Amino acid sequence: MNLFNKNKLYKLLKFICVYVVFINFAFAQEEPSKDNIKVNDVFPIAVVNMQAIVGESLAAVKVKEYIEAKKIEFSSELQKEEEALKAMQEELSTQRSILPPDEFAELEGNFRKRVENLQKMVAEKNQVLEGILTKSVQIIQNEAIKIITDIGKEKGLALTLDTSSVVIAANSINISRSVIDLLNINLPALDMDKIMLDSK
Repeated sequence: MNLFNKNKLYKLLKFICVYVVFINFAFAQEEPSKDNIKVNDVFPIAVVNMQAIVGESLAAVKVKEYIEAKKIEFSSELQKEEEALKAMQEELSTQRSILPPDEFAELEGNFRKRVENLQKMVAEKNQVLEGILTKSVQIIQNEAIKIITDIGKEKGLALTLDTSSVVIAANSINISRSVIDLLNINLPALDMDKIMLDSK
């Protein structure tokens, strides 16, 4: 082998070595580690609007209707008592100068007790309505969370966030509509009589 061929062969071997090193380096850079795949490339996220889910569900609509009906019922009861107290107050004003002081004081004391009872009744009715709303929302939320969990398992979601804690989110990752549809199937209505009893 002459000098020319030796130099040519040396250059060729040098080129091959450099090329192999370059290729190995390139593949090492392009092939991500398993950890990088999990964190950066495969991290499916979804968002839900829990307020809309609870508010727009069939069960929630029926709860609102039930509470409105109870408000009307309670208002009717309270109005009757208010009218009775108004009549009692007018009677007291006419009898102030007629009745002996001790008898008038007794009637006035009874009137004040009825006023206090009415105030107590109003507070109790409001507490019942708040209890109904709180328990109803809690039941609907719990069912919604179960559905979101099932969807997460089915779709392999790594994270689901409420839209209230997200600044920007694409509509394509918002699963609220799917949750509402399944919620309407799984929980179309609540046992309001039971909730009413539990709230008293």
